[in-house]
Amino acid sequence: VPPRGCRRPAADGDLIEIGYEGRLAGSGALFDGMELAKRQGDETIQFVLGRQPAGQFPPSWDVGLVGMCIGEQRTLEVPPTLGYGAKGLPKRGVPPDAALTYRVELVAINGLAMD
Repeated sequence: VPPRGCRRPAADGDLIEIGYEGRLAGSGALFDGMELAKRQGDETIQFVLGRQPAGQFPPSWDVGLVGMCIGEQRTLEVPPTLGYGAKGLPKRGVPPDAALTYRVELVAINGLAMD
């Protein structure tokens, strides 16, 4: 549900900043997210929506985050074809053909955050 007063949803080509966690859909095991990123001192991540380097993030983000507003939270249910597919992501514990669940909060769009 978008926050009240949303005037500018995220669009293709926007630099967005998010906090997130990724879990395996079946077991609920955490494989990625801000709890893990905090080990490197990161609170959030930034990327250009729709223009991320191949393989940096799952393709589902380019689809599922369009239209989000600052402060909005979404749960993305990701089938294997929009996740890491037949290869999986072994270094993070994602097996081949795994369905994923991401909980995402949009923190900023093009450097603008909620007051």
